[in-house]
Amino acid sequence: MERAAGFVHDDTAQGKLDKLGAILAQTSTSNADATLFVEMLSLPSDGRYPKLDVTPEQRRQRTLGALVSQMEALARKNAVLMIFEDTHWTDPTSLELFGLIIDRIPRLRVLLIVTFRPEFEPPWIGRPYVTALTINRLGEREILAMIERVIGNKSLPANIRQDIIERTDGIPLFVEEMTKAVLEAESEGEARRTAAAIPAPVLAVPASLQASLMARLDRLGPAKEIAQIGAAIGREFSHSLLTAAARKPETELALALDRLIQSGLLFRQGEPPHANYLFKHALVQDAAYGTLLREPRRALHARIAETIESQFIEITENQPELLARHCTEAGLIEKAAGLWGKAGQRSLERSALVEAAAQFTRALDQTATLPATPALRREEIKLQVAVITPLIHVKGYAAIETKAAVERARLLIEQAQARGEPPDDPFCCFR
Repeated sequence: MERAAGFVHDDTAQGKLDKLGAILAQTSTSNADATLFVEMLSLPSDGRYPKLDVTPEQRRQRTLGALVSQMEALARKNAVLMIFEDTHWTDPTSLELFGLIIDRIPRLRVLLIVTFRPEFEPPWIGRPYVTALTINRLGEREILAMIERVIGNKSLPANIRQDIIERTDGIPLFVEEMTKAVLEAESEGEARRTAAAIPAPVLAVPASLQASLMARLDRLGPAKEIAQIGAAIGREFSHSLLTAAARKPETELALALDRLIQSGLLFRQGEPPHANYLFKHALVQDAAYGTLLREPRRALHARIAETIESQFIEITENQPELLARHCTEAGLIEKAAGLWGKAGQRSLERSALVEAAAQFTRALDQTATLPATPALRREEIKLQVAVITPLIHVKGYAAIETKAAVERARLLIEQAQARGEPPDDPFCCFR
C-alpha cells in the first residue's frame, strides 16, 4: 500500500494521508475501508476517516476483506499480475490474506505467481485452477551456460569448470557464487605473479556455498565491515540507518557500498541518501552475519538499537518488533521484553492476532529470565493478561493454550495479592 501510494522519506503524515486518499479514490474505496488502511499503516487520523468502533477480530476480518476488495477493484479495470516470492517466510496474517485471494482468483482477471521452498506445504495445491511447477536443478549444459555468462570474456580452465559442475549440484545460486569466487581469487593471484615467471596456481573451487561466500566477503576489504553492519540490520536496510549505525565518513561508506554492489552481493534501489539496499539472497546476509564474533555482534546490535531509538522515531513507534529484535540480540533483555510487549499490543490493535500472541509470549519468556522485582512482576501480569485476548480469537475459549494462559494470569494475580502487591485491575481478564 505504501509503495502504491508513493510514500517517500520526507512525507509528512498529512502528505501520506493525501497520497493514500488519491490512490484509494482510483478504486472507489469506501470511507470505512479507507479508515482500516489508515490504521493498518499507523497513520494519524485527521478527521476525514472516522474511527471504527469494532472488536479486534472484526477489525482484522474487515481489513483482510478490504485488501481483497482492492484487488477485485483493480481486476475490474485491468488484468492484474501478482507475484508473491518466498512464501515460506510469510507471516500468518499475510498467509491468511493470501488464502482469501486464492479463493477469489477463478472469478477475476488475475494471474498469480507464487514461489516457495519444497518444505512449504501450500494448502491450495490440488485446486483445479492452480498449476504446480517444480523447478528442477540445472543440468550440465545449463550450468556451463551459466558459467559462461558469469565469466564473460575471461578464461577458466576446463578442469575448474568441471569442478564447479560437480560441487554446485545444479543449484543456480551455488553456480553463480562459486564461479565468482574463483574469478576473484584468480584476479588477486594475477596481481601477485610476475610476468609469467611463475606458473599460474591451480584455482581452488570452494567446497560449499557458505565457503564461497565467506571467501568473497574476506576479499572485500573494508567493505566487509559494511556488509556485516547491513546484515545485522536485516535482509533489507535503508541508507540513512546504515549511515547512522556505521558511523563512517560518507566517502568511505560510499566506496564500500559500491564495491558490494559491483560484487553482486548487494542490490541498491534509489539514490543516497534515500536509497535502500537488499542482500542478493538470505544466504548472503547469513554469511556476512556469521563472520561476526559474539561480543562484537552484541555490541553492534546495541548500537543499531540505540541509533533507531534516538534517530528513527517512526521505526520505534511503528515497528517496535524490529527494535525488540536488536535489543534481544544485544542482550538487553529487560528492554527487549518491554518492546516485545509493545509490539504485541500494536499487533493486537492492528488485529494481527497470531503475531500478537507470539510477541506477548516472547515478552513473557524474556521476563521470566530476569530477577523478580515488584515492578517486573506487575509487568508480567499485564503481559499474561494481554496474551489471553489473541489466544481466545486464534485458538478459542476452550483451547488448552487459552485455559493455561488464564490460569497462569490467575495464579500470578493471587501471588501478587498474597505479597501485598495487587495489580491496578486484578480481575480485568476474568470478567
